[in-house]
Amino acid sequence: MAAPMNSGRQSYLSQYWRRVMRHVPIESGNYPYVTARVRAKKAALLSPDVYERMLQMEIPQIARVIGEGAYKAEVLALASKASGVDLIELATSRNLAAVFTQIIGFSEGELRQMIGWYLDRFDVQNIKTIVRGKTFGASPTEISEDLVAAGSMKESFLQALIELPTLDDVFDRLEGTIYAQALAALGKRASEVERWNEWEDRVTQLYYENLLFVVPERTDGTRLMREFVRREVDIVNLKTLLRLWASKATLQYDPFLAGGLELPKGELAEMVQMDVNALTARLRDYTLTEDLASRLRDLQALGVGQLVRSVEKLHLLEAGRYAHVHPLSVLPILDYVVRKDREVQNLRIIARGKESAMEPDVIRDLLVV
Repeated sequence: MAAPMNSGRQSYLSQYWRRVMRHVPIESGNYPYVTARVRAKKAALLSPDVYERMLQMEIPQIARVIGEGAYKAEVLALASKASGVDLIELATSRNLAAVFTQIIGFSEGELRQMIGWYLDRFDVQNIKTIVRGKTFGASPTEISEDLVAAGSMKESFLQALIELPTLDDVFDRLEGTIYAQALAALGKRASEVERWNEWEDRVTQLYYENLLFVVPERTDGTRLMREFVRREVDIVNLKTLLRLWASKATLQYDPFLAGGLELPKGELAEMVQMDVNALTARLRDYTLTEDLASRLRDLQALGVGQLVRSVEKLHLLEAGRYAHVHPLSVLPILDYVVRKDREVQNLRIIARGKESAMEPDVIRDLLVV
């Protein structure tokens, strides 16, 4: 009799635990392995002194330097098809997509999902690039050079969008996505839109809204990622705030994102209208912007570009701080994504600056390191 009773008890316990585990948060993902791999990749990122040396080089020398490091495979593959700035831009874009795709590939479980959701920002960037390119009459080749196929959309799909004859055709193909949803909110067909600023801001709002929706505070991993994303919402809102404040621009729609960690969305429009003293005082109220507030007047004198770059540097500092505090979580991976993306932007800035014969000091001020 003992065996049947034991068997029945095991069956009951099995059913009980299945019911319980449906409601208990479970952390899944190979965090130690992925964070170790990402730490190695982060160590290979270009240091400030390498950027400094590049400022003294010509474009072929810069291409040679990146071709001897992390971008070697892409430079070698493209060297027969492109040269100069085109080679640097294509190689860095291809490398960015390859590296992020590789990270997704060796991640598992919930960790893989979270990284994938975050990397969908490159879909947002790519669709905006395609729309801008078609609006300004860029060639398919020119548009393709600026794409980074690191999100959910395959490179072949993005290329097919580029080849479509009109923006109306592009948005017909994007039916059911946040891009079509943002356009529908304008109440116009793509061919009827004259300025795309509002559409771009709405797409960004939908991206973060969806990201926060799919990352609930269910486990320690999702809680940390949600906090990271909410801080990033603060960063995006701060950049928007300072751009509007410095340019004295007024918009007919609300460009700010909901869901920030510290900066209240309801107060941002009011802050746009403040003078420098009032805004400085308000920014001192938040830990994120306390240091920025002390430099606001000096940054204002340097122009909106310096204001925005100061916030982008703040983003790197915040991402690094989160990663340091939680070394075995998704945060070091997101920190690396932010830094790798910034490295590619810096390389492009240097290459384009050299192509335009800009002085090293001018290019240096445009970098975010």
